[in-house]
Formats: sequence, C-alpha cells, structure tokens
Amino acid sequence: MSPKVVLQANAKINLTLDILGKRSDNYHNVQGYVAFLDLHDELIINHSEKLLVSFDNPFHENVSTKSNTILKLHSYLCNYFPNLSQYKVHVKKNIPISAGLGGGSCDAAALMRYLISDREINMDQISVESLARNVGADVPCCLLNGPSFISGIGEIIQSVKLTNTYYCLLVNPQIPISTSELYEKISIKRSEDVHTKNFLPNPSMAHIISGKNDFQKIIIQDYPIVGEIINILTKAEGCVLARMTGSGPTCFGFFSKQEDMSKCKKEFEEMYPKFWIMETKLLN
Repeated sequence: MSPKVVLQANAKINLTLDILGKRSDNYHNVQGYVAFLDLHDELIINHSEKLLVSFDNPFHENVSTKSNTILKLHSYLCNYFPNLSQYKVHVKKNIPISAGLGGGSCDAAALMRYLISDREINMDQISVESLARNVGADVPCCLLNGPSFISGIGEIIQSVKLTNTYYCLLVNPQIPISTSELYEKISIKRSEDVHTKNFLPNPSMAHIISGKNDFQKIIIQDYPIVGEIINILTKAEGCVLARMTGSGPTCFGFFSKQEDMSKCKKEFEEMYPKFWIMETKLLN
C-alpha cells in the first residue's frame, strides 16, 4: 500500500428538498434529489500511530481539528471495527464551510470509501441509518457520490440518472446560517405541497424545475440577499434553473453554455466583490 493516498471529496447540491415534518425522535423526514459537482476538497492520507486531522482552509469560518466529521466517522467505525487503522488526514478545503454544499459529510464519505476499498471495513456490517444518525445525515448520499433521490432522514437512497450535464455557477454571500434554527421554523407540510411524491428514476430538468427547496423561502425572509442572488441568476442569459442548496446560503444557477455562466460570474464579481463565487459543472 502506498504511504500516501490522495482522495477527492465532491461537493453536493440539493436539486430539490422537501422537509416533511418532525419525527418522534426529533429528526426530520426529508425527500429530494441530490447531485454532485466538479468541485472537491482534497484529502491527503497517511498511516499514523494516532488519528490526526488538519486543514488548509481559506474560508472565514474555521474547522475544528478536535471536533469534525472525519473524527466523528472514525470514532463511529471503531465501534464496529476495533482494529481500524489510525491515520493522519490533511484536508485542503475548496468547498466552503456551512454552505449547504455538504463539505464535511463529503470529506467523511471520501475517507469511508477509501476504507471500504482498502478492505479496512465492510459496509454489510454497518447500518446506514445508524451512520446517518451518528455521523451526519448527508454522509450516506455522499458515500454514493452520484445523482440520487434521498428520503427518511437521508439514509434511504435511490440512484437516479440525470439526462443532461449543466455548467453550474455557485454564489455564496458568506453569511452564517444555523440549520437547527431553520428546522424549528419548518411546519408540517400538506401532502399536495410535496414535490417529490412524484419520484422519477430519470428526472427531467422540467421535473427538477417544478420542485423547490423548503428552506429557501425561510432563508430569504431572514436574509433578503439570498433572494436577490436567486433573482439575478434567474434573469441571467442562459440560466435554466436557479435555487438555493441545502440550508444555504449558497445558491446555484445551471447554464447550458459555459460562456453564459462566465458572463454571469463576472456580473456577480462586479456587484458583490466579497462573495464567494465559483464556476463548476454538474456531474451526472
């Protein structure tokens, strides 16, 4: 085995997100389509006598080296596999933190895929629901690392096929969002409000466009700038879909043409020079 392994952890976006209501265990049932982007953190892994996690992080919000999703994952797996190897993991962050892009979950899932491929662990011995509860609700879908439909608390996953690849512009106003506070503002939905009751294994872009993100309206009420971003994206030449991902505040716009995306990016950079803005592509 190579002394050093380099892994990629792709960013996740929520194409649609229905919050169905709070459960008796205080988790929320969700449904929706997720996909992944050609934007990734890089994990550099070496065997070590002790588990150590460090970060190269260009973003304002810090990541704790003593409490993070990678440490949580390793601790959880040790309950099943007491002889699990120890590692030194260095993460080069390219995915913003607390941005609705699943950065922490993607990092943990990348390490888990490596442990599976290296035969350190056997997924057949692990409950996916337990993984979602104890490590992170996004970890199971990030483990799949492909377009999918999620339900339950995020642990029930069905692969889907996206028919088209789009260029994707990400815009983050870099405002702090509390996901737990957002969930408290979500009310129980009427069944007719649930877009993803019409689940399709091969969802068209029209089907995705007809959906929504239940967090988006709540975020816009508290942070109107998110609504402004979505409006600008929506009106941009060539934009086929503009929406917020996850619990925000990152918004995305899908474009069929790269030149349209780049033009929109320049407009945002001129209007909002302090925003985090990134060109990428949807992976299908």
